Amino acid sequence: MPDKPILVVRPLREDDAFLKLLEQASIPFRYIPIMKILPVVKNDRDYESIANAIDRLQQFDQVIFISANAAEIGLPIIAQRWPELPKEIDFLAVGQQTADVFYEYNYSVSFPEKKPNTEGLLEELPQLQDLKGKSVLILRGGKGRQTLGEELVRRGATVEYCELYQRQIKSDNLAQAKKFMSSVGCLVVHSGELLQAMDIPADKHIPLVVPSDRIAQNAHEMGYLRVQVAENALPQSMYRAVLHAVGIELKP
Repeated sequence: MPDKPILVVRPLREDDAFLKLLEQASIPFRYIPIMKILPVVKNDRDYESIANAIDRLQQFDQVIFISANAAEIGLPIIAQRWPELPKEIDFLAVGQQTADVFYEYNYSVSFPEKKPNTEGLLEELPQLQDLKGKSVLILRGGKGRQTLGEELVRRGATVEYCELYQRQIKSDNLAQAKKFMSSVGCLVVHSGELLQAMDIPADKHIPLVVPSDRIAQNAHEMGYLRVQVAENALPQSMYRAVLHAVGIELKP
């Protein structure tokens, strides 16, 4: 077992499978969520645009959910406003964790199984290859990366965004996490935004675990020297990457 705890800083999740894997393996960790998810609610001025997009659901050929948070917030609104879904609409999810939310509503959904990320969506799903004359709705939060939308437009689609939530850094928790960095044996970040918030530690040799090559590149540019890239952001993949980063052999 590592002498120092693992530090995990992603937003709070109701049922966090990654943390459960660490617990089951008796790996010491400290969980300090430095970011919180702020869903758009009915009294927010942005809610009207969300309701408008979802009321026009039948106008879209594909509806893409870019995160589990987007599915958890958006699907209840869809279920409420559409007791019967429009026919021939394709629901797409960025990965397994996002797709799992659909099963609670008995909605069919497609998702990339090899690469559960934006790149996987673009590479693996046949529905997104030839989009000439197609209309796509992307449900997301915080006006993140434009890679997906830009590529869909390049493939011929008309793209509309629906912003379901905002991400907010919790300054008190961030200060606590940074202070704790001198005591950790490994830092785990699940997004580039979390990495940027944590900034560069005093010890650039601290092992860092990230879910993609893109975030790893950002980490190297920031000065991190020991970056372990997980196969993807799924709990089991991130868990295996943590074991490798701290020198624990994964049992068969």
